[in-house]
Amino acid sequence: MTRPSTLVITGASSGIGRALAFEYAAGGARVALAARRAEQLEITLHGVRQRGGTGLCIPLDVTDTAAVREAVERADRELGGLDMVIANAGFGGQQHASRVQWRDISPMIRTNVDGAMATLLAAVPIMMARSSGHLVGISSLAGRRALPESAAYCASKAALSAFLESLRIDLHRAGIRVTDVQPGFVATAITANAKHPTPLLWPADRAARFIARRLERSPPIVAFPWPLALLTALGRRIPAWLYDRIMRGI
Repeated sequence: MTRPSTLVITGASSGIGRALAFEYAAGGARVALAARRAEQLEITLHGVRQRGGTGLCIPLDVTDTAAVREAVERADRELGGLDMVIANAGFGGQQHASRVQWRDISPMIRTNVDGAMATLLAAVPIMMARSSGHLVGISSLAGRRALPESAAYCASKAALSAFLESLRIDLHRAGIRVTDVQPGFVATAITANAKHPTPLLWPADRAARFIARRLERSPPIVAFPWPLALLTALGRRIPAWLYDRIMRGI
């Protein structure tokens, strides 16, 4: 498989989203950059152009699902068709369950779940009309099993992973590929404020190179780094009573 020549990336103002934009721009891709922070998007666009790509900025709050649909449709029109859509916008946070309030959880669910799902769904009719395209969601290894003080974040990423799996099953015959990208710890704003250890932390540009290479083959899942991917896979097989004891000790 080849890399996409046109794509839209949400959360493109920083972190993995910006790094992916730069990675694809180096191959001459046309990239629609979407995020809330317009000034940061312009910085990303400048970097895209420096690396040989072209693009456009679409200021967007993914919690506005109607605006998400309009943004994806605009990107499709202005780029001359979309090869790939990457639902990357999201954020994390930690808080003990005894102190968490719905007002703390709601913005994360609206962004990580509603926003991501709306982004992917907006592209489905576009890609079905052409019988081609690649839908990509950036979830997390944290979605494989719950972590302490991370109920909302883990739940949001688990929801996205399940959604992507169902899309992959449903859209296969339509010629649409679907990939769930499950990073471990990547140097972004999320990990910068983490209160827990962040083992095997990858720079965002390394993560972007790895993701882009793996996506060329359109695998169902891209999980990294492999030691954490293996550990979390094994962790899913641990009985609940034992897993609880281990997590309480962290």
